[in-house]
Amino acid sequence: MAMTTGNGSGVRSDINITPLVDVVLVLLIIFMVAVPILRVGYDSRVPPKSLGHEPDGLSNQIVLRLTADGALFINSERVEPGSFARRVGEVMKGRESQVAFLAASGTVPYQKVMAFVDLCHTAGASNLGIVVDEL
Repeated sequence: MAMTTGNGSGVRSDINITPLVDVVLVLLIIFMVAVPILRVGYDSRVPPKSLGHEPDGLSNQIVLRLTADGALFINSERVEPGSFARRVGEVMKGRESQVAFLAASGTVPYQKVMAFVDLCHTAGASNLGIVVDEL
């Protein structure tokens, strides 16, 4: 069994962690005291509450609808199939960039829905969005 005594002329390379723990604890205490002091709130301005009438978002939207029995609607107004393209053109005049929403009954065959989409597109509703009630 070999054992060294303190008489050796070599340098000991053991790490003394006591000063490290002291420094870390002091830093911890400093941060614990300083952080609540440094909390600064930012002033913010909130817009005043509007007392006027809020605009209805649905009044400006255009919904083109095809029902299961083949009836055509622009919003809630029923339109005859012969005058539908002309009426869509009138409604979309000046609103070419606005989205017109397209809604069709789930029982309408795909070919009729696509013909309705083509009719709406050629009538002037070039920006179409599809309304889906249920998948």
